[in-house]
Amino acid sequence: MSLPIFWSRTVSLAALAGWVPFATGFVLVLFPGLSPVDPIIFERALLGYGALILSFLGGVRWGIRLQGGAGSDLTYIVGIFGSVAGFITLLLPLTIGLIILIAGFGIHGLWDVWSGIRGRVPPAYARLRLVMTWLVCATLLLILIARFLVNL
Repeated sequence: MSLPIFWSRTVSLAALAGWVPFATGFVLVLFPGLSPVDPIIFERALLGYGALILSFLGGVRWGIRLQGGAGSDLTYIVGIFGSVAGFITLLLPLTIGLIILIAGFGIHGLWDVWSGIRGRVPPAYARLRLVMTWLVCATLLLILIARFLVNL
């Protein structure tokens, strides 16, 4: 019996649904006329959503740790960094905020994948985080590049 790549189809679809706001951000940079709201409002919402997801990932690590899983009590402290970084992005211009989000998602993804390799988190979670980290970071990077090219 082979192990599933992720826990289930539901988990995979939910994770991809969580990526939709980032993908929408990319589409709206390319086609701003499609936005139902002012582009500045959507930019702030995009940073807010990224901050929210970084906080969520820290919460997942807290949950794993509270169940006796990966890490030590230091996990609780490190798990807060995503929330703080996300909050800081809300105070900054979009470009800098996106760079911080890319770094935050990348670091969190590395932490989760490394923990999976070491057997500290479920392997399916580590695989899911690998895929989603690449997808989100690539999308945020594409938003940065597209904004630069559109504004030339």
